[in-house]
Amino acid sequence: MSINIASFNQPTTFKGLSFILKYFLGMSLLCLIFTFFNSAHASCTPTGTTSGTYTYTAATINNDAVLTYTGTIRCYGGRTTPEISGYMCMKTVFTGTTNAINNVSLPYTVTATVGGAGSSTTNQNSNIWYGPVRTVASNNVISYSVNIKVPARTGSLMAYPKGTYTGTVQLFWDMQASSSTVCEGDSGGGWDSGNTTITANYVVPSLCQIDSTSNVDFGNINDIGKTTRDYTAQGVVNTTCNNGLPYSIYLGDGNNRIAGGFRQMTNGSGQYIPYQLYQNSNYSAVWDTTGGVSAVGGSGGVSKTGSGNSQGTNVYGKIPQGTTISTAPGNYSDAIVVTVTY
Repeated sequence: MSINIASFNQPTTFKGLSFILKYFLGMSLLCLIFTFFNSAHASCTPTGTTSGTYTYTAATINNDAVLTYTGTIRCYGGRTTPEISGYMCMKTVFTGTTNAINNVSLPYTVTATVGGAGSSTTNQNSNIWYGPVRTVASNNVISYSVNIKVPARTGSLMAYPKGTYTGTVQLFWDMQASSSTVCEGDSGGGWDSGNTTITANYVVPSLCQIDSTSNVDFGNINDIGKTTRDYTAQGVVNTTCNNGLPYSIYLGDGNNRIAGGFRQMTNGSGQYIPYQLYQNSNYSAVWDTTGGVSAVGGSGGVSKTGSGNSQGTNVYGKIPQGTTISTAPGNYSDAIVVTVTY
């Protein structure tokens, strides 16, 4: 009996061993298959422009400033050549304002398209998935295009503080295997999704310009030979310079000879009326080019600091009482060169 029991149990023991071996072999094969497909997944590879610079000039400081970025995306689903899925979605993530300089930042908007017929080309809302749209790709290579725009300021001329303003946009894409109605969104991922960061630099150089000037008009002078009173008048020089930028305004001597320290107006026939231009309303500081016009802060000029907006600077003109003037009637004038140094 003991021999029969032994012979009955022995095959059962081997059957159990055989089952365990098969189980471990099956699990090992499953792990190998999973490892193979898991290692085959690769993130999409973008190529193209991801950084750009726009440099303003005095002529463009108040215009739209647009930077355009284009490129391609290749996604590999376990093969050596790019693959695509039927539909895709996209989104952009951005703040909408650049870094600040002197408490001034530049606003920007974003438009974008990624590899689909009907991709959004309107102004993007940050962190919103757009799509799905039918995937369009040449040789399974997807194209993307992103525009970053600082819109023109409305109203008067604006000169931003000098410096480099930077904005960033993160572009995301995710292909959908079969969904034509719902974006997988942040729950997606895998071989057919990815992102890239785009950087936009807007450079504002030192800018300062003369917007306009107005005449210093003394009106009618009724005296003959010598003035019996002071004749005074005011003009203005309008300038726009970067916020925080120091600058100086200088006035030339005019087109006619200077006699006794005075500028002179003429009627064009050799007759003159002396006058002077001043920096202040008490007529104590002559406004001219003393010390030269090549540096900011020269004693002959009026020095200011830009605000980014138009600034008016008064010019004070005077013909003092007792000044010898021409007896010839007529219109007398002079022309002054205005120089802004910054």
